[in-house]
Amino acid sequence: MLEVLLTREDANTEFALLAEWLVADGEPVEAGQPICIVETTKATVEVETPGAGSLVHLFAAGAEVELGGAVGLIAESESELAEARTRVSGATAAPEGDAKATRKARELAERHGIDLGSIEKRGFITAGDVEALFPGSTAGADAASAADPLLGGVSTAGVSLPESWSEDLGRGRLDPAFVELLRSEPERIAQLGSDEKCAAYREAGAVIGEGVELGAGALIVAERVVIGARVSLGERARIECAESFCVGELTHVGPDLELRCQRAFVGANVHGGRSIRIGGGGHRDPWATLAVGDLAFLGDEIFVNVCRPVLIGRETFVTQRAMIVTHNIGHSLLEGFENRFAPVVVEDRAQIGLGAVVYAGCRIGERAIIASNSYVVSDIPSGKLAIGVPARPAGDVQVRLSEQRRAELAHQMIDELYELLELRGHTVSWLPDAAVRVLRIESELGSGQVALLERADAADALPAPSAATESVALSLVPGGVEVPAGWAVLDLLAQEVRGDGGVVLDSVREFCRKRGIRFGGAPWRYSGGLI
Repeated sequence: MLEVLLTREDANTEFALLAEWLVADGEPVEAGQPICIVETTKATVEVETPGAGSLVHLFAAGAEVELGGAVGLIAESESELAEARTRVSGATAAPEGDAKATRKARELAERHGIDLGSIEKRGFITAGDVEALFPGSTAGADAASAADPLLGGVSTAGVSLPESWSEDLGRGRLDPAFVELLRSEPERIAQLGSDEKCAAYREAGAVIGEGVELGAGALIVAERVVIGARVSLGERARIECAESFCVGELTHVGPDLELRCQRAFVGANVHGGRSIRIGGGGHRDPWATLAVGDLAFLGDEIFVNVCRPVLIGRETFVTQRAMIVTHNIGHSLLEGFENRFAPVVVEDRAQIGLGAVVYAGCRIGERAIIASNSYVVSDIPSGKLAIGVPARPAGDVQVRLSEQRRAELAHQMIDELYELLELRGHTVSWLPDAAVRVLRIESELGSGQVALLERADAADALPAPSAATESVALSLVPGGVEVPAGWAVLDLLAQEVRGDGGVVLDSVREFCRKRGIRFGGAPWRYSGGLI
């Protein structure tokens, strides 16, 4: 009989949290197969089986287990299986007062400014304990959402839902007679121009912001419609939501969108490509709910099936031709075939690669990346790169950068900016004999200077700005830097914009966005400029 042991590597405590079993108790396993996920104070670890046989759980998921001990057994015969059953344990008790926090809990607490010492708990503090203290949250908020029958039991942990998710359900409710017109004579409204359509929806009770563009042939059929300012829905967009359709400001979706479900909540500044299809079989089911967080990217020709809830977090990427399915189509469950209906969750900042498929019931953790053409059939832990059919974690998605390496990358960026601007036909040069690197730009669209600041004292060497020259500093200074009046700052580490600017600031900001540096604050869209 083989033991599945927990090593003490990458841990600074005697105990760990058995977060999840990947293989059911009693199921057969192969050598090297991932079978459970364990969280310590420093890392999330996927544990593999040391050999083939039948897996016996010694602890239930959620138990605190002692490092160096066994969490499971691999029985290689029927007699060993019977013997293993006699060793099944309860949850190991952590020492009194020895509360620790998992790595994910620590990251969330640091990100949201929460003092872990304020959480009174014996044993491990988990991400859920921290999320209960988020500003604007209550201790039972996530439990309440999971208990909502329309969410099918899905937890919203790790997902920053759009603002419209929790707003007044009476806001934007349409006149029932107008809804009936939309359903009985759809082309009567679809053929109107954008301004005429917006006016008709507003008159019927919809809340529609300024500058909204509803493309030729576009139509929204829903009992409740809320659309933020400067939203753009492409030509021939067809949206059919039995209850609510809500979308945040500055969101753009290309032509030929097809969206069918019970309710859809799309955040601010979301970018959607062309020929997106959301709905499919079961889109009329009462659980058919879609939520997409702010700043998400939905690529061309993606397909999302929503017979059960699909929650897609903030700053996520669902790239071209990817698929998310919430149920399968097969033979009779009474003949032993799988018949699965389950929600899918893609947590904040996760990425689903080109042509990848995410199967019903899966959860993609924060910052996890699914490689192109992979097939996901089980949960993927936060921060992991998963690849293959079926997809399995193959490593971490991030590497720790030294200050020197970070500076090298920043210098590489400003060199690339110089090359790009030059190829675009603008006149560029380096400021001679300067103590800091300063890129000068002359263009018909405007003139400017872009400086790279590696140290706080480097700000003293910045050239004086002029009314005719826009000045932008790219800062690598932790905690920010004070610059002379007239300079705007793009803080590359905090991803914040300080100060005002015009075409140069917007162009450099877009240049950074394409390198994954997305500056926070109010929703923003690049409408054209130097690049």
